[in-house]
Order: sequence, then C-alpha cells, then structure tokens
Amino acid sequence: MKSSRQPSRESARRYVDILSDAGFKAVFGDRRNKDVLIDLLNVVLPPHRRVRDLSYMTTELPQFSPLSKGVRLDLRCSAHDGTVFIVEVQCYRQANFFRRCVLYAAKSYDAGAAKADGQRYIIPPIYLVCLLSGTFQDFQTDCGGERNDPDNFLSEYTFREKTTLAVPDETINLLFLELNRFDRDLGRCVSDLDRWCYALKHVGTLDALPGELRLEAFRRLFDACEIARFEPQVKLTYEKEMITERDYYNIIETAKDDGREQGRAEGLQAGIEQGSLEAATRIAKAMLADGEPVEKVIRFTGLSREQVCSLE
Repeated sequence: MKSSRQPSRESARRYVDILSDAGFKAVFGDRRNKDVLIDLLNVVLPPHRRVRDLSYMTTELPQFSPLSKGVRLDLRCSAHDGTVFIVEVQCYRQANFFRRCVLYAAKSYDAGAAKADGQRYIIPPIYLVCLLSGTFQDFQTDCGGERNDPDNFLSEYTFREKTTLAVPDETINLLFLELNRFDRDLGRCVSDLDRWCYALKHVGTLDALPGELRLEAFRRLFDACEIARFEPQVKLTYEKEMITERDYYNIIETAKDDGREQGRAEGLQAGIEQGSLEAATRIAKAMLADGEPVEKVIRFTGLSREQVCSLE
C-alpha cells in the first residue's frame, strides 16, 4: 500500500515536509523551535493539560528485556510538573500499530515510576501524540463498524469506566491526529485544530504562508520549516536523510509492486500477501545491513518488531 507522503525533489521545496522522518527531526528536534512544539501540543491536548514550557528528554527508552535493544522515539519531552509528552510521526502502514503505541507509552510510564515516588505510585502522566499521514486503521470506528463522528480527526484513548466514562486518574493517554483523513481546504477550516491539520499536511508543498494562517503560531511554524533558515549542519543532515528516506521509499514500493504482481500471477490473495511480505523482509534486511535503527525499519516496512528483530 503506497503512502500518501511520497517524498519529492527537495530542491523545489521552500519548506520541509514536516511529516517525513527527516523533516520532523529537523524542525521539532531543534530545541530552538520549542515554542512551535508547545503551540502544536496545546492545540491537541485537553484544555486542562495546557503546556507553558518544556524540557527535552532523551529519545531512548530502556530495553524491554535483557536480550532486547532499547527503543528510540521520535521526540520525548516533559513539562514543569513532570508530565511526559511523546510525539511520533507515522507515514507508513504498520501491523499492530496501536499496540506498539500502548507498549511505548506504558514503558515510558514505567520509567517515570523509577524516577518519581514509585513506592507510593506518584507517577507523572504520559501523553503519546501520533501524527498520522499514511493509511491506517480507523481510530474512531466502533466494534459495529460505525464511525462516531466523520468530522473529528483527533482521537484520545485513556483508562475510563465503560458505562459512565469516568476517568479515575490521569495516567496513560494516547492521541491520534488522523491527517490522512483531513481533506479540507483553508476556506473550510473553522477551528485552530483544522488550521493546524492543514498546515502540517501542506507546509511542504507551499511557497509562502497563506493569508488565512497569518497568526503568530503559524508564522513560527513556517519560519521553523523554511529550509533556507536552517543552520548549515542541520540543512546538510536533513538533505542527506531525505535522500536516504526517498531511496528507501522507492525501493520498498517497487518491491511491494513486484510482490503484488507475483501474487496476481498465482491468482491468489495469499500470494499477494506473501509476495509483499517477502519484499518487505528483503528491504528490512538491507536497511539493517546499512545500520538503520530498528524503529526506522519498522516504520518503513510495516513489519512488526518481532519480525525485524528476528532478521538481525
């Protein structure tokens, strides 16, 4: 399945594609753009969790077992009260993606217990925010297949009482911003969240800040995304990573097409699925041989962590 975020030639861009791995890291990974990150969080988080300042944290999570490697997140930071925010960008479909998010949030929550007063279970809450630009499961469809609100692009999950919806405490919270489903033009954007969805999804293809977005928060965002403003080393790293990302994307999509053709030739859906799996496995092996981290291999190929780790 092809991603909707196919990388294009960077020489034609004024602004980065912030939903690419390289673009996200160049903008939000730069601590000078902390205000932009705060602006984004405040538009997706619940009103009571408004962020005033942030401290960047290591993106490494402890290993899950003595035999496993640690996990590298896209971004992790904390507020003054210890609340931890994890921000992930996901462009490619991945098996069991929701479960992976639950696992990472739970692992980070456990790490918070080790640092805080774990004996009395005074543990800072975790908010994991996922920016989704590829094709994923529908995060707002109930078990009967009915979508609760087709115009809502932000989903939030936490521990609730099933009948009353009461939340006994603030613990682990997962938020999914489904940019893949957002198809409004600027004229139909009526809320700050709408405008942020539009900006995140289209900044990489625009030539200037649109008049409808001439607010301070979006000025900061577009300034942070402007490639000409990057420090030389940041720009060099971004361009190199975009070349690598584009190459992997093209190799993966070609391999998947080959797998689909193989499956169609066999006349079986199972053949299509097997061909795609074999293609993803070949690419995963190549990426691991190039020294790419496991998390990046998972994002690009859609394989599970167990499948990727078994190839090392």
